Amino acid sequence: MSTRDYLLYTVLFAAILATQLGTRHPDGKRLLLPVVIVAVVGFKYLAGLPGGATGWLLEGAGVAAGLLFGLAAVVLIRVRRDPEDGRLVTVAGWPYAVVWILALAVRLGFAFGSTHWFGRQIAGFSARHHVSPDTYAAAFVLMVLVMILVRTAAVIIRGYAAGASIDWARLPVA
Repeated sequence: MSTRDYLLYTVLFAAILATQLGTRHPDGKRLLLPVVIVAVVGFKYLAGLPGGATGWLLEGAGVAAGLLFGLAAVVLIRVRRDPEDGRLVTVAGWPYAVVWILALAVRLGFAFGSTHWFGRQIAGFSARHHVSPDTYAAAFVLMVLVMILVRTAAVIIRGYAAGASIDWARLPVA
Protein backbone atom coordinates (compact mmCIF):
# COMPACT_ATOMS: atom_id res chain seq x y z
CA MET A 1 0.00 0.00 0.00
CA SER A 2 1.20 3.46 -0.81
CA THR A 3 1.25 6.41 1.58
CA ARG A 4 -1.71 7.74 -0.39
CA ASP A 5 -3.65 4.54 0.34
CA TYR A 6 -2.85 4.73 4.06
CA LEU A 7 -4.03 8.34 4.13
CA LEU A 8 -7.17 7.59 2.12
CA TYR A 9 -8.22 4.74 4.42
CA THR A 10 -7.45 6.76 7.54
CA VAL A 11 -9.39 9.81 6.32
CA LEU A 12 -12.37 7.69 5.26
CA PHE A 13 -12.29 5.92 8.61
CA ALA A 14 -12.10 9.20 10.53
CA ALA A 15 -14.96 10.72 8.51
CA ILE A 16 -17.21 7.71 8.99
CA LEU A 17 -16.43 7.48 12.69
CA ALA A 18 -16.85 11.23 13.25
CA THR A 19 -20.38 11.07 11.84
CA GLN A 20 -21.32 8.20 14.16
CA LEU A 21 -19.81 9.03 17.55
CA GLY A 22 -21.91 10.75 20.17
CA THR A 23 -25.66 11.25 20.10
CA ARG A 24 -26.97 11.54 16.54
CA HIS A 25 -30.29 11.87 14.73
CA PRO A 26 -29.32 10.16 11.46
CA ASP A 27 -31.60 10.40 8.46
CA GLY A 28 -31.61 7.98 5.54
CA LYS A 29 -28.86 9.85 3.73
CA ARG A 30 -26.58 9.82 6.78
CA LEU A 31 -27.20 6.10 7.30
CA LEU A 32 -26.47 5.11 3.70
CA LEU A 33 -23.57 7.50 2.99
CA PRO A 34 -20.87 5.26 4.56
CA VAL A 35 -22.16 2.29 2.55
CA VAL A 36 -21.99 4.31 -0.66
CA ILE A 37 -18.50 5.68 0.11
CA VAL A 38 -17.05 2.24 0.80
CA ALA A 39 -18.84 0.72 -2.20
CA VAL A 40 -17.48 3.41 -4.55
CA VAL A 41 -13.94 3.18 -3.20
CA GLY A 42 -14.17 -0.62 -3.03
CA PHE A 43 -15.42 -0.96 -6.61
CA LYS A 44 -11.83 -0.58 -7.78
CA TYR A 45 -10.86 -3.65 -5.74
CA LEU A 46 -14.00 -5.69 -6.28
CA ALA A 47 -14.53 -5.14 -10.02
CA GLY A 48 -12.42 -8.18 -10.91
CA LEU A 49 -12.84 -10.18 -7.71
CA PRO A 50 -9.96 -12.66 -7.67
CA GLY A 51 -10.98 -16.30 -7.66
CA GLY A 52 -9.58 -19.70 -6.87
CA ALA A 53 -10.23 -21.83 -3.81
CA THR A 54 -7.72 -20.10 -1.54
CA GLY A 55 -8.70 -16.69 -2.85
CA TRP A 56 -12.33 -17.37 -2.10
CA LEU A 57 -11.42 -18.58 1.38
CA LEU A 58 -9.47 -15.39 2.04
CA GLU A 59 -12.33 -13.27 0.71
CA GLY A 60 -14.73 -15.32 2.86
CA ALA A 61 -12.49 -14.62 5.85
CA GLY A 62 -12.82 -10.91 5.05
CA VAL A 63 -16.61 -11.25 5.00
CA ALA A 64 -16.53 -13.19 8.29
CA ALA A 65 -14.28 -10.61 9.93
CA GLY A 66 -16.57 -7.84 8.71
CA LEU A 67 -19.55 -9.69 10.14
CA LEU A 68 -17.84 -10.06 13.52
CA PHE A 69 -16.67 -6.44 13.65
CA GLY A 70 -20.10 -5.30 12.48
CA LEU A 71 -21.89 -7.32 15.16
CA ALA A 72 -19.49 -5.99 17.80
CA ALA A 73 -20.28 -2.44 16.64
CA VAL A 74 -24.02 -3.18 16.74
CA VAL A 75 -23.78 -4.35 20.33
CA LEU A 76 -22.01 -1.12 21.28
CA ILE A 77 -24.35 1.40 19.64
CA ARG A 78 -27.59 2.33 21.32
CA VAL A 79 -30.59 2.93 19.12
CA ARG A 80 -33.80 4.55 20.32
CA ARG A 81 -36.72 6.75 19.39
CA ASP A 82 -36.56 10.43 20.34
CA PRO A 83 -39.58 10.91 22.65
CA GLU A 84 -40.04 14.52 21.47
CA ASP A 85 -40.21 14.10 17.71
CA GLY A 86 -40.14 10.33 17.12
CA ARG A 87 -36.93 10.45 15.07
CA LEU A 88 -34.21 7.84 15.19
CA VAL A 89 -31.46 8.47 17.75
CA THR A 90 -28.13 6.64 17.88
CA VAL A 91 -25.66 6.89 20.73
CA ALA A 92 -22.11 5.62 20.20
CA GLY A 93 -19.27 6.09 22.66
CA TRP A 94 -15.63 5.13 22.96
CA PRO A 95 -16.19 1.35 23.16
CA TYR A 96 -17.87 1.62 19.75
CA ALA A 97 -14.93 3.67 18.47
CA VAL A 98 -12.48 1.05 19.75
CA VAL A 99 -14.13 -1.61 17.55
CA TRP A 100 -13.69 0.63 14.51
CA ILE A 101 -10.11 1.50 15.47
CA LEU A 102 -9.33 -2.19 15.90
CA ALA A 103 -10.78 -2.97 12.46
CA LEU A 104 -8.65 -0.22 10.91
CA ALA A 105 -5.56 -1.40 12.82
CA VAL A 106 -6.05 -4.95 11.51
CA ARG A 107 -6.34 -3.66 7.94
CA LEU A 108 -3.43 -1.24 8.05
CA GLY A 109 -1.33 -3.55 10.23
CA PHE A 110 -1.63 -6.36 7.70
CA ALA A 111 -0.83 -4.01 4.82
CA PHE A 112 2.20 -2.56 6.60
CA GLY A 113 3.36 -5.93 7.89
CA SER A 114 3.09 -7.61 4.51
CA THR A 115 5.40 -4.96 3.11
CA HIS A 116 7.84 -4.51 6.00
CA TRP A 117 7.71 -7.48 8.40
CA PHE A 118 6.40 -10.66 6.81
CA GLY A 119 6.46 -9.92 3.09
CA ARG A 120 8.53 -12.99 2.24
CA GLN A 121 6.08 -15.28 4.05
CA ILE A 122 3.07 -13.70 2.32
CA ALA A 123 4.81 -13.98 -1.06
CA GLY A 124 5.63 -17.65 -0.42
CA PHE A 125 2.07 -18.43 0.72
CA SER A 126 0.65 -16.57 -2.28
CA ALA A 127 2.89 -18.43 -4.73
CA ARG A 128 2.18 -21.86 -3.21
CA HIS A 129 -1.58 -21.30 -3.20
CA HIS A 130 -1.88 -19.24 -6.40
CA VAL A 131 -3.25 -16.19 -4.58
CA SER A 132 -3.22 -12.90 -6.43
CA PRO A 133 -2.11 -9.84 -4.43
CA ASP A 134 -5.50 -8.31 -5.31
CA THR A 135 -7.15 -11.01 -3.22
CA TYR A 136 -5.86 -9.49 0.02
CA ALA A 137 -7.15 -6.04 -0.91
CA ALA A 138 -10.52 -7.52 -1.90
CA ALA A 139 -10.75 -9.40 1.41
CA PHE A 140 -10.23 -6.22 3.40
CA VAL A 141 -12.63 -4.20 1.25
CA LEU A 142 -15.23 -6.91 1.80
CA MET A 143 -14.49 -6.79 5.54
CA VAL A 144 -15.15 -3.06 5.73
CA LEU A 145 -18.18 -3.19 3.44
CA VAL A 146 -19.81 -6.01 5.42
CA MET A 147 -19.01 -4.27 8.72
CA ILE A 148 -20.73 -1.10 7.53
CA LEU A 149 -23.67 -2.99 5.99
CA VAL A 150 -24.26 -4.95 9.21
CA ARG A 151 -24.08 -1.81 11.31
CA THR A 152 -26.39 0.16 8.99
CA ALA A 153 -28.97 -2.62 8.65
CA ALA A 154 -29.01 -3.19 12.41
CA VAL A 155 -29.49 0.51 13.16
CA ILE A 156 -32.39 0.71 10.69
CA ILE A 157 -34.03 -2.47 12.00
CA ARG A 158 -33.54 -1.54 15.65
CA GLY A 159 -34.74 1.99 14.97
CA TYR A 160 -37.97 0.81 13.39
CA ALA A 161 -38.40 -1.75 16.20
CA ALA A 162 -38.15 1.13 18.69
CA GLY A 163 -40.85 3.00 16.77
CA ALA A 164 -38.47 5.65 15.42
CA SER A 165 -38.99 7.39 12.11
CA ILE A 166 -36.21 7.72 9.54
CA ASP A 167 -36.34 10.55 7.01
CA TRP A 168 -35.64 9.02 3.61
CA ALA A 169 -36.84 12.13 1.71
CA ARG A 170 -33.35 13.66 1.36
CA LEU A 171 -32.00 10.70 -0.60
CA PRO A 172 -31.11 11.63 -4.18
CA VAL A 173 -33.21 9.54 -6.53
CA ALA A 174 -31.93 8.96 -10.04
